[in-house]
Amino acid sequence: MRRREQDDDPSPYIFCDRCQQMSERMLIQECPYCFKDFCRSCAVRSGSLAFCSKACAEAWFFAEADEDEDAEDRKKI
Repeated sequence: MRRREQDDDPSPYIFCDRCQQMSERMLIQECPYCFKDFCRSCAVRSGSLAFCSKACAEAWFFAEADEDEDAEDRKKI
């Protein structure tokens, strides 16, 4: 697995932002919504993606729907 370009830390280990357990760098994933690092134990699968929390998974898939509802409510006023 390639290292992230912005990563300056040469250590092969990194901490999970959720459980604070040290894991090998290649086992840590980055949340596509909030960009926090998380381990496989903390991963929340939704669709074909893994997120650091259920809140991020819901926000990823339903944030656009909430924005559409808000826009419709503003039009009614």
